[in-house]
Amino acid sequence: MLNSHVPYVRCFWTGSLYLTNGVVMPIHCTHISTKMLEVEAAAGLQGSKMVKIELNAIHEGKTALIKALCDPTLDVFNEHNKHYIKLNYHTISDKDVAFINTFVEAHK
Repeated sequence: MLNSHVPYVRCFWTGSLYLTNGVVMPIHCTHISTKMLEVEAAAGLQGSKMVKIELNAIHEGKTALIKALCDPTLDVFNEHNKHYIKLNYHTISDKDVAFINTFVEAHK
């Protein structure tokens, strides 16, 4: 692969994070790509090794409910008194990846 860099852009979508212990918390996405995303949440992962995310995406007047299973790679308490959580997609639909790609390409 000649260019292994995946564009990663600022994002302000909101949504929900579902933990394996049944906790659901509001999140907002801070950065997104077609391979991973970063979110801020009021609480941490609480031991979850995999999580479900739902993001209320909007781009150029089009909306989508992005749903994905994700593997967390980082959970740190940040300067905004929130948990900064970095996630890699484990399972995501091609349609959702296409929506994210259109958003990323327009904002890089």
